[in-house]
Amino acid sequence: MNSSCVLLNGDYTFLCLLDWKKAMKLVFAGKVTILKYSDKLIRSVSGVFRMPTVLVLMKMVRSVYKRRVPFSKKNLLLRDRSACAYCGKSGKTLTIDHVIPKSKGGKTNFDNCVVCCQGCNHRKGSGTPRQAGMRLIKRPYQPTISEFVRIRLEQSGVYDLLADIGIC
Repeated sequence: MNSSCVLLNGDYTFLCLLDWKKAMKLVFAGKVTILKYSDKLIRSVSGVFRMPTVLVLMKMVRSVYKRRVPFSKKNLLLRDRSACAYCGKSGKTLTIDHVIPKSKGGKTNFDNCVVCCQGCNHRKGSGTPRQAGMRLIKRPYQPTISEFVRIRLEQSGVYDLLADIGIC
């Protein structure tokens, strides 16, 4: 069983995604209330339980948000939705491409990097997209924290559920 649950703060703001085991530990510890259940069942020695989908903490937890989403390949793949910024295809072996190459002073950050398939990356080489005769379908940008959380929720399939409840 590979399912995740949404954990909301006491004021119903999004905190994080939890795996179902951690979610059940919080339920049995009495630290959360269950806002929405899944159709999946969890069988144990002591009984059968419906798996929670949305949990709300009983107490408010102070959350410290970072000012920016940290740059990493995983976060870049998430921002670009695992699709090549030049040809738009996904499912291939994807790499990170520097729009302005490092050899020409380009930096490794969200504003200069995009997800790229190996074919397009090889075709572009160490030149700029203009030099290689290529066009960017998606422009690189620094995602905001709220946009990044929304993308993660959409990709996990939880965004529609939260919108139905009236949280998003």
